[in-house]
Amino acid sequence: MKQFMKKHDIWLRLLSILLAFVLWIVVRDIENPNKQTTIRDVPVKVTGTEQLLSASDLSVIEYTDTIDVTVEGPNNEITDSTFRRKVTATIDVSDITDGAGEYALTPQISTGSYNVDSVGTEPATVRVLVDKVTTDTVPVRVETTGTAADGSRPGTPEPTTTKEVTISGPEAELQEVAYAYGTIDVTGRSSTFTGECSIALYNDAGEPITGTHVTCQTDTITVRVPIYPVESVPLTVSLTDGETLKEDQVDVSINPPSITLIGDQNTLAGITEINLGTIALDDARTGVPVEMEIPLPEGVRLDSGQPSTAEVTISVKEQESVSTRKVQVTKFVPTDTAQEQTPYSVSVLTESIEIELRGSESALEQVDVNSLSIGLTFDSVSLGLGTHKVKGVVAATGLPAGVTLVGGDVEVEIEITGPGGEQPTTPPDATDTPDAPQDDGTDADTDADAAPPEEGGDAT
Repeated sequence: MKQFMKKHDIWLRLLSILLAFVLWIVVRDIENPNKQTTIRDVPVKVTGTEQLLSASDLSVIEYTDTIDVTVEGPNNEITDSTFRRKVTATIDVSDITDGAGEYALTPQISTGSYNVDSVGTEPATVRVLVDKVTTDTVPVRVETTGTAADGSRPGTPEPTTTKEVTISGPEAELQEVAYAYGTIDVTGRSSTFTGECSIALYNDAGEPITGTHVTCQTDTITVRVPIYPVESVPLTVSLTDGETLKEDQVDVSINPPSITLIGDQNTLAGITEINLGTIALDDARTGVPVEMEIPLPEGVRLDSGQPSTAEVTISVKEQESVSTRKVQVTKFVPTDTAQEQTPYSVSVLTESIEIELRGSESALEQVDVNSLSIGLTFDSVSLGLGTHKVKGVVAATGLPAGVTLVGGDVEVEIEITGPGGEQPTTPPDATDTPDAPQDDGTDADTDADAAPPEEGGDAT
């Protein structure tokens, strides 16, 4: 054996192998030493979400989605071009059992098949927020911006894809959302169009929702914006001739004289004026504005800022011989239809009522104010104790020919008291009390002064 080993140099060969291995180790450590490096922005993967949802009805709302990972290993491995893609970070939320809230979980780092170790992360833990996620719907509001073409006005934008959107997020945060809001530009538009509109979530105060975990099912909707032509249309009124005042003797002032309408072009083309209605000149007080509703034809509407009523004022032309005289009537003739069975006393609180007479100046001078009275008819039992407003009818005796009474209905305040002047603890509101039955003012035969007017008077 000794001869064999000596002959074949076995010990020398073994020593050579050992020296070669040691030399390889030394060279490796010199040329490919262990080093540390930091991999930036490694994506964090979340696992266990389904288990968390089924066990606790919770969902991951927010988490730290990237971290920096520090690794140590042979230089040739950690500098390998494919090594960075093999580094992963994972957090498992299935073990969360303490309910909704914020948690700090330690990420699990994997380097794949590389002989590299993880020595730390920044941050050391991953922040995870879990909460119960619910869904709700909120309405969509869209407004226009910009200015349409001359002679055109935009109508109300109409969402066509959906009038409400679904939102999801933590229940407490969902309660802050009131509606989804967007705007669409109509600059230069002269006809109806359809376009896309971006929307965002807003609260009741009209402020955008920010910094929450609420999400919306869509960011854009389709909107139809009607564009209407605008037309200025004059206002008119019809007059009915009276006994002493004719249509050709008066001037009519309407404020505003015209209004701006929006509507279909064909409909607007057929509207040349809007008539407010008819005024009987016998009942019209000169110089006193009368408010009248503006009737709108079907298919049109008022432009923004336009009034819904107009004031009509009748005045006598300067060259006409018709004059007016305003006088105070202080004589009241009350008639209580419950007089025989009423326990109450009635007094008139109104001291005087102004009325207007019309005719020639010379005829008006002959009018005896004492011939004017106001007849009242009421039922004190039905009205009850307290202060009430009842209708009165102006009656005149012996008006000169050519003089007429302008309007005959007035409102008079009366007070009903019990025996000994008894008053209710809280007087009833006169506006809540039904009007007593009224007569036509022609049968006030309880007083000679309240007789029906002679020819030339007007008691209606």
